Amino acid sequence: MDLTVSAVQYYIREIIEEAEFVQQVEKVVSQAMKDNPHFIVFPEFFTTQLMCLLPKGTEYDLVRGLDRYTGLYIDLFRRLSISNKVHIIGGTHVVKDENGRWVNRCYMFYPDGNFVYQDKIHLTQFEKRMFQLDAGSQLNIFDTEWTKVALLTCYDIEFPELSRKVASEGAEIVFCPSWTEGMHGVHRVDHCARARAVENQLFVVKTATLSDLPKLENFSTEAGFAGIYSPCDPFFSEDGTIVRGENNKEMIVSGRLDLGALRRSREHSPAPLLNDVRDDIYSVQFSTCVKTPK
Repeated sequence: MDLTVSAVQYYIREIIEEAEFVQQVEKVVSQAMKDNPHFIVFPEFFTTQLMCLLPKGTEYDLVRGLDRYTGLYIDLFRRLSISNKVHIIGGTHVVKDENGRWVNRCYMFYPDGNFVYQDKIHLTQFEKRMFQLDAGSQLNIFDTEWTKVALLTCYDIEFPELSRKVASEGAEIVFCPSWTEGMHGVHRVDHCARARAVENQLFVVKTATLSDLPKLENFSTEAGFAGIYSPCDPFFSEDGTIVRGENNKEMIVSGRLDLGALRRSREHSPAPLLNDVRDDIYSVQFSTCVKTPK
């Protein structure tokens, strides 16, 4: 089974009304649909574009102001997922959850109108200190009609325990919405995404947000590119790169995920990493890991 995935390098433009945000997202989805994808993946923090509509204030206040657009965001992506009959990973959006916690939440929208989410587990220093967000505490795995997937946002991909756990629970694709300030962060996330694909014999799809708006100083970045990666073995390319975008360029990159090849790789690879894990001498314990049904 081959799946096509389109990863979005989203560029934040200045907007003065909600309709401009909606139109840009609609245009991106329309462009991505030219490749007939099964999944479209948006990047982390791309809804910060909506901060342009908020009154002036500290970025602490602006980040919390995003929650007023949660209804708009969910309705938009549900509509686009249903109308285009495609799964959409809607990047991340800051929300106030039912317990009053402020989280960086990644959503996945199904073509039937349902949606699921994963809260970012590992928060960066500015998320903790400047924005005072709350970290997610549960790792989820989601069913699709083809395979199991996980949503690990940016910094989460740098912690190998998460990817190893979802792989052990049957996930074959990790979607990684990302936002990074500069090239150090870009390469760190990219190298880790590639490493997770190799060591867990799965696909990793990462995306990038780009912006150069003075009002969003701490969200402005001219560094980032999308990448779709596979294991490095004879079933795939030598370096495990399926496709990669150009740095700091608004674009969509699409690639083919061959699930049959992935399963053969897990069974017959000359380096069957999952089979060769030494559970007899090391292990990682998780307090919770819940497979969330569709």
